[in-house]
Amino acid sequence: MTGPLLPPTTGVPVVGIDIGGTASRTVVVRGDEVVASHIDSTPASPSLALDAVAGWVEHVVERAGLELGELGAIGIGASGPVDAGGVIRNPDTLPGLTGLDVVGSLTNTFGVPVVIDNDAAAAAIGEHWKGAGRGASALLVLTLGTGVGVAVVRQGRPFRGGDGLHPEAGHLTVPGAPALCYCGRQTCLEQTASRASLQNLAEQARGSTDLRELNAAATEGEAVALEVLTEYGRRVGDGLVELSTQHRPDVVVLAGSAAQCFAHFGAALQGQLAAMTSADAPDVRVTSLGDLAGAIGAARLAAPAGSLACA
Repeated sequence: MTGPLLPPTTGVPVVGIDIGGTASRTVVVRGDEVVASHIDSTPASPSLALDAVAGWVEHVVERAGLELGELGAIGIGASGPVDAGGVIRNPDTLPGLTGLDVVGSLTNTFGVPVVIDNDAAAAAIGEHWKGAGRGASALLVLTLGTGVGVAVVRQGRPFRGGDGLHPEAGHLTVPGAPALCYCGRQTCLEQTASRASLQNLAEQARGSTDLRELNAAATEGEAVALEVLTEYGRRVGDGLVELSTQHRPDVVVLAGSAAQCFAHFGAALQGQLAAMTSADAPDVRVTSLGDLAGAIGAARLAAPAGSLACA
C-alpha cells in the first residue's frame, strides 16, 4: 500500500522510516518535498525483519523514480526505547526488531549513513520542520497510536534525558483505574490515552473498535460515541497537564491515529488544561502531516547538511 506522490524537487534524496508497533511508514524526501511514501505492516518475526525493512527502502526509492545509488542517507524513528548504541530495546511492542542491528544492516546493504532515534522524537522533528509545530519555541508532540509517544523540541533540538537518550514520558503516572503496563506502573499514560485505550472504551460502549465509525457517529450526534470521546479527552488532558507542568510548551501537536477524533474530544481535553494552574495552557493543534510525521522527521534527522530545504 502506498501514498500519493508529490512533484520531486532538487536535493539529495533521503529515506525516512517510521517503525511503529502495528504499521511502518517509509518516505523519500528530496529538497522540501515528500516524493514517495509507502506503508506496510511491522514484522513480528526477527527472522524476517531486516529483509522487510530493506525491502521498504528499495520499494519507496523505486516508487520515487530513483536509483539506489542516488540515495544520500536513511533515517529511522522506532518505537523505543532505543539505546545509546542505536539498538531498539522494545520487546513489548517491537518484538521483531528488538536487539537487531538495524542500522548496521541497512548501512551494509545500501552503503549510506543510517541514523536511528525514538519515533516520538522523529515525529516532533517532522512537525517542527514541516508540520503544525512550525514556529514553536517549545513544541511538545503527543503521538496517540499503538502506544503513547511524547517528545519535546526546544529551539529546534529534541529534548534528551540526563544520559543523552530520549525520555519515555508516555509512561508517566496519571489518574485512572489500575491497568498494569509493561513499564511496571499500575496506571500510566500509555494505558489510558493510547489508540488502543480509545478502542477499548469504544468496544465496551458500542461493540466496535473502528475509530472512523466512532468519529462518524459522534459527528452525527450519537450520545454514546460522544460520551466515549469525552472520557478519552479527559484522559489525554490529564497527561497533558502533567507534561505541560514539566515542559511548559507553547505549542502541543497531537499526532497518531486517535488524533482524527480531536474535533469530538478536544473540548474535554481543553477543559483539563483550563483548570491547570501550574503552567499556561499551550496552543493545542492537530498534526498537519498525518501519519507521515515520524517518517518525515526521520529523514530530516538523517539528511546530509544542506540537502533538505529549511522551513
